[in-house]
Amino acid sequence: MSQEIQKKKKMDMSKASRGIWLVKVPNYVAQMWEQAPNDMQVATMRMEKSGDDKEPAKVKLILSQDLMQLAPDKLLASEHDLKLCKAIKGARLTGIFSTIDDTDSVMEGWVTHKMECLPICNAQYLKMKQQSIRGVRPMRSAEALNHIVKSYKPVSNHAHNKDDGKRKKDATKVLSKENIMDMLFQAFEKHQYYTLKDLQFITKQSVFVLKAILKDIGDYSKDPAHRQMWELKEEYRHYQKPENETK
Repeated sequence: MSQEIQKKKKMDMSKASRGIWLVKVPNYVAQMWEQAPNDMQVATMRMEKSGDDKEPAKVKLILSQDLMQLAPDKLLASEHDLKLCKAIKGARLTGIFSTIDDTDSVMEGWVTHKMECLPICNAQYLKMKQQSIRGVRPMRSAEALNHIVKSYKPVSNHAHNKDDGKRKKDATKVLSKENIMDMLFQAFEKHQYYTLKDLQFITKQSVFVLKAILKDIGDYSKDPAHRQMWELKEEYRHYQKPENETK
């Protein structure tokens, strides 16, 4: 049944050639218009043509007194300027349609201009802005404290950082030649051959310091079995070579 009714409906195209202005109004104006009765005059529009044909006409929208009486406690701006923007040639047009009580649709016209409704900056508008700002509560506010809050002074260097720094400093501390030689002799008492990397790990000294001392007390092994390893010179050794090596 509903499909048959839709087929019988016709569209009234008598107003198809009419141009319509699409106006973007502030929220408070739209709310006032929704509250107004259908038979009430809500606003008056005044247009002043400019002397130059290239400039758009000056359009002013003035809200009616009857509309302002709907909200007597609110301070609302009644005068607004309509910023007129001409439609770009060749752009797609927007059509406006209307239906009342499920009757035939009516083609109201095409949107030829788009405008923005801006309130005039006068004393009435400034009072409205002051009232709206006062009515808005800030999301954050300052609160006075009646007691003393314990504050902690920032620490530039913590105790564990100092301990780590001291440990690293001690590890890289340059010892005397005699102390390093004692550490090397103690190491060679346990093993005959050491790599330079192992001696560096034991003494915690740099490679340059170890090489300078090892040249005085040690020999770089040329034996393929102990390649790239160091051993003490004969005058510092406390062991004897095997018989097959002495012959």
